[in-house]
Amino acid sequence: MRPIYLLIFLASVYSNLAFGQYKSNPLANKEWLNTSVGANTADNISWQMAATYSKRSDVLITAVRLAYSQEFIESAIDSVTSKKNKIIEAGMMWGEGYGGEHWYASIAGGMGLNIRRYADDIEDTTLVRVLTGVTIGVPVQLEVGLLFNENWGASATALANWNFRQPYVGLHVGLVYRPSKKKKQ
Repeated sequence: MRPIYLLIFLASVYSNLAFGQYKSNPLANKEWLNTSVGANTADNISWQMAATYSKRSDVLITAVRLAYSQEFIESAIDSVTSKKNKIIEAGMMWGEGYGGEHWYASIAGGMGLNIRRYADDIEDTTLVRVLTGVTIGVPVQLEVGLLFNENWGASATALANWNFRQPYVGLHVGLVYRPSKKKKQ
């Protein structure tokens, strides 16, 4: 078989696929709020709560995450145990997702700002100082949800934040709220 015939055959097969009907993503024009609690690896082990608002356009998911972490179980080599280290985080993320009538899955990553308050001992004294550090971060979130009805559901979320002060990974369970769309009359 000549190569030109193979090229014409492949071009005709792929041209039929290229002009096929576009199928919209089931999450298109949907929005949801995921409130969750869990633990992460910041400062050995920290508890964390987060709220993420996500909206998918016809192209991608845009998500905003606010989170708070506080040291829960100190490291055995932690020199300061009288003060708990804390992180407040705000992030803007973009990603993709897919779903059905009663479930969805999404992944997003982006940029954020972290404010970290932590304690440090002063050398050769018993005094402790509390410091505040601000840094940029790269928040990432993988979210899977199961919807019980049109509006409410449960979620499992894996989240992370890579930054220069206290990077972490964590796992959460949460509650999902998806507002109903008003039907046109």
